Amino acid sequence: MTASPVPRVWLLIDDRPGHRTQVEGLARMMGWSAEDRILSFNFLNYIPNPILGSSLMSLRGISADSLRPPFPDVVVGMGRRVIPVARWIKRQSGGRSRIVMLGRKAGGASRNSDLYVSCSHFGSFPGPRLFELAVPPTKVDAESLAAARNARPDPLDGLRHPRVLLLVGGPTAQHEFTADFAWRMANLVVRSVESLGGDLAIVTSRRTPADAIAAMREAAPAAHFHEWERARVDNPYLSYLAAADALVVTGESESMLAEGAATGLPLAIFPLQPKPPGLKARLIAAIHRMALDRGLRADVCRYFFDRGWLAPPRDLDRLHRAMVDHGLARLFESGVSLDAPDRNRDLDRLKQRIGELLDRAS
Repeated sequence: MTASPVPRVWLLIDDRPGHRTQVEGLARMMGWSAEDRILSFNFLNYIPNPILGSSLMSLRGISADSLRPPFPDVVVGMGRRVIPVARWIKRQSGGRSRIVMLGRKAGGASRNSDLYVSCSHFGSFPGPRLFELAVPPTKVDAESLAAARNARPDPLDGLRHPRVLLLVGGPTAQHEFTADFAWRMANLVVRSVESLGGDLAIVTSRRTPADAIAAMREAAPAAHFHEWERARVDNPYLSYLAAADALVVTGESESMLAEGAATGLPLAIFPLQPKPPGLKARLIAAIHRMALDRGLRADVCRYFFDRGWLAPPRDLDRLHRAMVDHGLARLFESGVSLDAPDRNRDLDRLKQRIGELLDRAS
């Protein structure tokens, strides 16, 4: 039996850190030595994908110049804007390049890719090219945590075990994060940690408001704090993950939840307060519900999602339930968890599926 040839892989990287994390995480999971293709978009990227088709019209010149043959065996990207680029690469390769797309906003990806990796809380429509996960891929794994552990001193040195790490996000278009809520959250978490005889560390993100940080410092004065700093080059985030015994993560960030699950540590989800949905969100949700039905009206509604005119709504409550159902996390309602989570077997199945995709192409 001969070994499968090593594929040439291009990662289409845009300016969204969360996109880069997932795209690079998938390549890391596959063990690929991939080549980054950094994409910079012009104003034409706002044109809907059905109009852009398979083209580089939405790219600035310096990005287009990097997309030269020999073309890759696999193209991996995330988000709506990279689909026309991925389709152009596939066309230029004579159909040889395989497209693997991730993300809720990769509108029409199930039609325009060879494999569409989605999450179950996105509400994607079933199809032969769809592969659903409970949580998205991430660059965090045992190897990266071990490297972080060896790269710098223990940031939680001196804290009592269990050392619980609270990862804090911030407000989004769908969630509020007030100072009052931050105070209550920190108070509940620190009380739970103290009941276990341990110590708490709080790590904030770029989205955490200053008044929320001040409120958490007041509610948990003895906690170890690390505040995100824009100018800081050496982010110690992985070192904190590597040093913790258990995690509590605010529930609005898919990336933080995926990274927390990837550590293999006990994980509790602390949901943020939802905002009332706006008119646009309510309208898209209504169209999505009709598209899940049967009949002519459902076919018409589904057309807008299949062609990439609309993206399905994101349901983070459903994400939390999926993580609980898969044994990856628990809700914080009952306090900090010290129970070991189950192994995330979704990624094993995804690795096998991508391997089968490449075998069929060879």
